[in-house]
Amino acid sequence: MSWTERLQHWLRGLTGGGAGGRRIPERLEYLPEVEEESVVPISAGRASTAQPSIAFRRNAVFAAFNTAVPVTDRHGLAGRKKELSRLLDAVVKQRKHALIYGARGSGKTSLARVFGDLADEAGCVALYGSASEGADVDGLFRPFLDELPLQRGVAATLPADRPASVQQLANLFVQGVNQRTLLIVDEFDRVAAERTRHEVATLLKLLTDMHSAVQIVLVGIAGNVDGLLAAHPSLRRHLFAQPVAPIERDELAGLLRLCAQQAGLSFEEEAVQTIVSAAIGSPYHARLFGMHAALTAEAQGRERVTLADAQRGLAEAIAEWSELTPDVCAVFERALAQAGSLRGMIALTGVLAAHSPVLTFDRMAAAGTDLFGDELGGPAAVDRTIGLIAPALSEDGIPGQLQFVDSLSPQFLVLMANGATARAREDASRARDTLDARELLQGVGL
Repeated sequence: MSWTERLQHWLRGLTGGGAGGRRIPERLEYLPEVEEESVVPISAGRASTAQPSIAFRRNAVFAAFNTAVPVTDRHGLAGRKKELSRLLDAVVKQRKHALIYGARGSGKTSLARVFGDLADEAGCVALYGSASEGADVDGLFRPFLDELPLQRGVAATLPADRPASVQQLANLFVQGVNQRTLLIVDEFDRVAAERTRHEVATLLKLLTDMHSAVQIVLVGIAGNVDGLLAAHPSLRRHLFAQPVAPIERDELAGLLRLCAQQAGLSFEEEAVQTIVSAAIGSPYHARLFGMHAALTAEAQGRERVTLADAQRGLAEAIAEWSELTPDVCAVFERALAQAGSLRGMIALTGVLAAHSPVLTFDRMAAAGTDLFGDELGGPAAVDRTIGLIAPALSEDGIPGQLQFVDSLSPQFLVLMANGATARAREDASRARDTLDARELLQGVGL
């Protein structure tokens, strides 16, 4: 399937459209409120010792759909067998350094964690760290010193009164470390200084040239290798780059069903496909939307998540996101109100960013022209689209390459362009009221 065909598939899939579906999906149709059938009164539910407590069921949902921490269990890592295999071949067998990159929420950290566990099993020592904003090369690698497997009699020392140089770090890693070691540096995209990125590239090359037992794995948000590393041309042959692309629909659907099973719930197929479409390949968004859908069902005392639950779960997720990022949400609302015939291009921008975070004028124009024609998707339309959403974009590092300030927002933009916010706040408020009432009234006899 070509890139254009995949893109058209994702756009049609936003509402489960088939091969003959619309280019941009119609507005989400929310089901009307209906009276619950055979709902057990809260007091009666509490009296039944066979039923788990409300707090227990909600905790099970939170635990199963957890979006706050990366996956550490290989069985919970959906759709990444190929990436894991390629990383093991390149890093463990071929002894290359590696770069893991992709959009936020795509599962980069989870992939790196599971890969590290597998590398441990293969005889390597995998150590984890995270870059901080403004860090230099010394700040990136000094935190690893206490855990390095050093040769007997070798002390992990670096200058205490000044930052260590690239050469000093390389000498320590080559002369002092006695076991294959992988230093996994997450959030490398936070390193903005060009000098630091250049020094990291120099360190990688030195370690390779000196046959060091230490290899480095960098993890970060980027659309390409150049977006993360100002690399020496000769470094390319020593560096393996692993993009973390959106997960296929079937894999995301399997992830949702697994989470539901762990929470003691199940999903109707229409609910699964609605959430999968809205996630646009992101395991983070699939878990987030699935969690809110599951909580909606649990609030009504049901163990099966319906299409209506999924739709209301999306509304709840949008409301929660808008409270955390009100400025970005306001930009989207204003842009969509003024978009007119460009509404489809705004939705397309979200889909493109969900697939790969770096947006360029040429990329948007090519996709827009292919989908909507030159008038509604060509260069002039791209100019107007960028102008509408410009406050939510940043030109980070490389001129002409745009990214969303909130890198989790593209999926929400697509939902908003699809009309999902028309009743989002109303539905979200109602869902929260129901949850609060069930929680607070469970001890009240009626």
